[in-house]
Amino acid sequence: MGGYKILNSLIKVVSLLFLLHCVNGEDPYRFYNWKVTYGNIYPLGVKQQGILINGMFPGPQISCVTNDNLIISVHNHLNEPFLISW
Repeated sequence: MGGYKILNSLIKVVSLLFLLHCVNGEDPYRFYNWKVTYGNIYPLGVKQQGILINGMFPGPQISCVTNDNLIISVHNHLNEPFLISW
């Protein structure tokens, strides 16, 4: 009878350790690749040269929440330096 209690306790401890191993408490990482180029944009219907990100103006939407880790690789294909800030 005492062996049953020890075995039952051992199974509970092993199960708890397994469940703790499966828990991921790290904030998620989100990866983006951006290609920055020149292109034609039409604000208010008037053609002008603008800066595109992945061929889009305005640039792509960033889908994230507080504490997400963003890794954004920016490939500058402009003939001048490019700065992003937010």
